[in-house]
Amino acid sequence: MTSIHAQPVFDAATAREKAQQAEQLAAEIAAFQRGGGKVQILGNTPIDTTSISRRQVVEGGADRRKAKKGANE
Repeated sequence: MTSIHAQPVFDAATAREKAQQAEQLAAEIAAFQRGGGKVQILGNTPIDTTSISRRQVVEGGADRRKAKKGANE
């Protein structure tokens, strides 16, 4: 391959930098919680396929968005 096909990435974070950032974030979250803050952990909400078709899931429910107020304006 030539340099056109494989360009080096110089601004990507190294594993060490990612580990340091993860430690810093964990420390900040712990301090926030010690100060009385609450962290809401969001989960993965599955799509209820009984009320929406597979096509609507793929298209993002486009037909439902059209029915909303102000969508045709």
